[in-house]
Amino acid sequence: MALHANFEELTVAANEPKEDDEFEYVEEEFEELRETDLYGSEWKVGTVMEKDQNKIVETWVRLLPSMEAVWGDGSQGKWSLDVRSQFFSISKESWGGWLGKKLWAGVVDDYYFLQGSVRGWSPIQTASVLGQWQMKRLGVSPDEAGVAPWFEQPEEEEEEEAVEAEDTVAAE
Repeated sequence: MALHANFEELTVAANEPKEDDEFEYVEEEFEELRETDLYGSEWKVGTVMEKDQNKIVETWVRLLPSMEAVWGDGSQGKWSLDVRSQFFSISKESWGGWLGKKLWAGVVDDYYFLQGSVRGWSPIQTASVLGQWQMKRLGVSPDEAGVAPWFEQPEEEEEEEAVEAEDTVAAE
């Protein structure tokens, strides 16, 4: 019987983590976005075009379940989300395509905020990058949405700032 008890103790001891073992858990809250998450949603869009980098053009866009997009300036377009790659795009057509087409596209990394680049082309212009955009979902409380990813600081910077603050307090 003593042999059995010693075997159990050895087994338990072998499975317990050692003091020098370090575990680091990384928690990610983002879930995969589905098309249904975007049905009927409205977004405030800020766009900075390459030709006028000091001006942010703001408008809104509504994403309909029919995969059509209605822009605040009355323009129409289509939207899509590739669920596997989480690549999102919204088009904006002008005068039946005679003046070209613009495409707001980017990779989804947040449920409440999106960002990417604007590409465009026309019958007399080749496709090119025209600017950058950021969008925030409308109709949700700021507490629910949280801080936009482009305003968040990486954890390393936050830690460095905390250390600098401690050093400043200690020096005083």
